[in-house]
Amino acid sequence: MDNPTTLLVAIMYVTIVATGLISVLMALSDIVGGRRKTAPIHTVWILLLLISYFSFFWETTALLDVEGWDFLSFLAFIIGPIVLLFATNLLIAAPDAQGDASLDESYFALSSRFFTMLALVQVWVIGLDVAFEKITTETYLTACIGIFFVVLVVSKNQRLHVAGATIVAVGFLSRMVLQAM
Repeated sequence: MDNPTTLLVAIMYVTIVATGLISVLMALSDIVGGRRKTAPIHTVWILLLLISYFSFFWETTALLDVEGWDFLSFLAFIIGPIVLLFATNLLIAAPDAQGDASLDESYFALSSRFFTMLALVQVWVIGLDVAFEKITTETYLTACIGIFFVVLVVSKNQRLHVAGATIVAVGFLSRMVLQAM
């Protein structure tokens, strides 16, 4: 990495990812400490965001090999973490509710916007794979995860959201295993 522009892009990328990671960790800290109550499915998605941020953070090494940055490529590269940060803030800023029914209502009130943003992040990841000419099994797995997010955008079915969280968790973990190999 001889290019100082690459270093600047990496710093911005890491700053955005670290901001989201801290937000998720603080929300989980409040949940674990009993200062905040969320629906179980809501908490699962916060945990899945944590996994996403770890994955994004690890991907920082990929951008260090890129040369010839311009402003448009810079924006294209950081838009994914920005959208993920917006989705994170939407999910963790959900109001505390009193009963279990209102916790579920709170989750479903924000779910369509949240999953729309997560689907956009998957489109961004696929776009990066295409731009870097690295279309692999992970790319197809990302597309499947994105499709599940689109299904969850339109659904208010509790069982489907639980199944979706399980499938996406397996998909996220599988993608991380494939990246590590």
